[in-house]
Amino acid sequence: MFRFARRAVAVLLVLACAAVLALVLAANLPQAEGLRRSLAEQGLTHLWGEPVSVRGAVSVSLWPNPAVDIDGVEAHGIDGAHARTDHLAIAIPPYLELLTGGLRYSLDVAGGAFDVPLDGAEQARPGSLLESPIYVLSLLPHLTIRDTVVRFTDAMTGWQFELKVSNLKSALDAGRNVLVADAALNGQPLTLAFAFDLEVEKEDRKHPYGAQITLSTPGGADKPALGLTARLDVRAPTKHFDHDLVMKLDAEAGSLATALVLAGVAPSIDGTGKVTARLKAEPDRLAFHDLNLALTLVDGERISVTGQADDLATLAGADLKVVADLETAAPPAVSLREIVVTRLTGDFRSRAEGMMLDEILISTNAFDQSLREIGPINVRSVTRDATGHVAFRGISVIAGPPSRPIARLEGNVDDILGFAGVELAGGVDIPVASILALPPEAQDKLGRVVGSLSMSDAGGGLGVDSFAARIEGSDLISATLALVLDDLGKPGVAATTQVDSRLKVPNYSAFAAAFGDTSDFRGQVTFEGRLSGNTDALTMEGRTDIGRTRIDGTLSSLAAPGGRSVVKGTITSPLVYADELLAFMRPEGQRRRKSVKVIGNREPEGGSQIDLIATTDADVNISATRLQGGGDSATGVKARLVVNNGALRVDPLRIGYRGGVISAVMASEGRSVLRTKGSGTGWPLATLFGLGSPISVSGTLSVVFDLTTRMDADNPIATLGGTLTGRVGRGRIGTGLLDLAGVGILAGIFTSSVQKGESVMRCAKVPLQFHKGVGRTNPVIVVNTENVQALGRGTVDLVRNRIDLRVAPRPITAPDGPPGHSFTVKGSLSSPTIAMASAGNEPHGRYSCE
Repeated sequence: MFRFARRAVAVLLVLACAAVLALVLAANLPQAEGLRRSLAEQGLTHLWGEPVSVRGAVSVSLWPNPAVDIDGVEAHGIDGAHARTDHLAIAIPPYLELLTGGLRYSLDVAGGAFDVPLDGAEQARPGSLLESPIYVLSLLPHLTIRDTVVRFTDAMTGWQFELKVSNLKSALDAGRNVLVADAALNGQPLTLAFAFDLEVEKEDRKHPYGAQITLSTPGGADKPALGLTARLDVRAPTKHFDHDLVMKLDAEAGSLATALVLAGVAPSIDGTGKVTARLKAEPDRLAFHDLNLALTLVDGERISVTGQADDLATLAGADLKVVADLETAAPPAVSLREIVVTRLTGDFRSRAEGMMLDEILISTNAFDQSLREIGPINVRSVTRDATGHVAFRGISVIAGPPSRPIARLEGNVDDILGFAGVELAGGVDIPVASILALPPEAQDKLGRVVGSLSMSDAGGGLGVDSFAARIEGSDLISATLALVLDDLGKPGVAATTQVDSRLKVPNYSAFAAAFGDTSDFRGQVTFEGRLSGNTDALTMEGRTDIGRTRIDGTLSSLAAPGGRSVVKGTITSPLVYADELLAFMRPEGQRRRKSVKVIGNREPEGGSQIDLIATTDADVNISATRLQGGGDSATGVKARLVVNNGALRVDPLRIGYRGGVISAVMASEGRSVLRTKGSGTGWPLATLFGLGSPISVSGTLSVVFDLTTRMDADNPIATLGGTLTGRVGRGRIGTGLLDLAGVGILAGIFTSSVQKGESVMRCAKVPLQFHKGVGRTNPVIVVNTENVQALGRGTVDLVRNRIDLRVAPRPITAPDGPPGHSFTVKGSLSSPTIAMASAGNEPHGRYSCE
């Protein structure tokens, strides 16, 4: 038995020696190169997870620990994957450590190049480096990577990331494998650090294994705050880290441009940013929630995104709220040129029909505008060109029901961050009732706005290349609008904008009723004009017809410092029908005209601060060949309207009327008061009273007036104040009744004027003091004939169209004596009634009308 044992040990020793000798011979004999290469290829294929070939030398050393050095390692995967290293060294611990510790490899990679397709679909062998890199790396407490390049590419979109690792080393640290690398991502230097648990963390039973990835970039010696730091904490149920991963992301960028370069994107914007989020990774998708992204751009704009999504790649299940603060410090706008968008908000929500944008609010420093839901929003592909610009291809946006959307937009954007290379086109088909707030009974009466548009930045800035719209399906209004060439041109460039517009309202009263308003004017209103110019100068030329009144105008608006505008031009009319024009301008029954409201529009707290009068200067010449109304007419209307820093002045104002001429100056006083001061001369009384008057009169009337009115009132006439004095020189009154009433019946028998039926008027004076549209005699009306002085006292009420006078005639030789037969003049201004007055307080005193 003992002899058999000695023989068995001898045989084992011989076999061991033979095995060792074989290993030594296989490791060192040149004739075993093929065997070493074959074994290396098999081992590396097992470790890598895809077929590996070795084209260089393979050397093996056995002391003090087993190690393999391999040159020219290469692997080709499907979908363009490729891996190559100049040198690869694999070793296990020394023999004595194998007896006391586990089997852990060390790996040294030098001169590597790895091409990894982002859209690769190959299935690596379970347990391999490709299938579970963190698990395999856990077996490599000593990893060194030098001068290695990893390129991630997407052939379809052009996306590319290039990571150059100059030096990466790993080490064990308190039960964790820690890897630190000096590298450059897309040319941007950075430091990468990886740490993952090698032992179970008992406190977290569902995800007992943890990992941590950190990234940091230097900001430069002069601007250290411009660096980027990011940290990703990962928890996993197994040490393979290949499913059911929960992660927490926390990153902060001192320079968005640096972050964009790291991401392989052209730095079209810059600023600072911070993001936090919780993520959950499955083999086929990456979900996130509790997202909080905050960006501050170099120009001061702030953008925040909060929310969640079930799939980061497709944004399925997305519920994201986006807020963009653009000009939060902008003061309230007081002119149209000062209006800026201050904030944009909206919610992106993924639904069955696609991505939707709702709860949209556009805030400006003059008003807020909310919009209805927009979507679905689709982008066929997101691509990246060689310079890193990210493009959206096949953009499709619709709003409203798919069977008849109210708006649609399609096209491409070559640089979505810089919003450059824009080519978009689409159209609208929206009910007017969806834009303007109309009464329920008028919802379908104003038709639909139908049109098309295209826009691009081909001219150097985003502009509308073409736009055409029309109103269809309404009996109350028809309109067309067409933009020719470009939108507002650039300063210093010849005018390129041209907008042609036409408008026709067959019955203005019916049109006003659709807005819940009333009007006495039932005539037709038309407009035809053209707007042309650029951002510094706009010119409007057109013709407006209101009933039988035609108004032609040419107005130019010029930009002025401080957001102001200057309007210059001319307004002319061959014939103005004043009664129709007043009926058009005033609501029926003197009620306040209702304003037209845009749906979703609201003024800021305290109301809008827009003040066109205060911020628009003007110098406009106004003329009308003839002014007619109520059977009367005027000729030669001329005026020059000037507005300067909110102060309005019409000087001169000249109106020829029935042989006389009114010359006046109109000027604003404060915000709402308009003062008119002037005189009128040369009116023959015979012309004023007309041929149909029951009493013929002659003489010449002149007036002097100084009147004020409030233009912000519902009825400006009701605010009329000031004085007006009318005078008549020598003339005749075609009746002797005034003389008869003054001298009495007995004396009248011997008065020639009574006998002739005609009185000679020496003079007349009518002084009126107006207050709230009511003129009171101040002190009395005086009419002197050769025989009688008549004094009148009372009111002329322009608001109610009434007159109420008491007239006391006396002999001209006895002005302090008792009156003759007093009478009253009462009723409407157009047809008053004259009646004998009862006894009362008669006007008296010595007054002159000279």
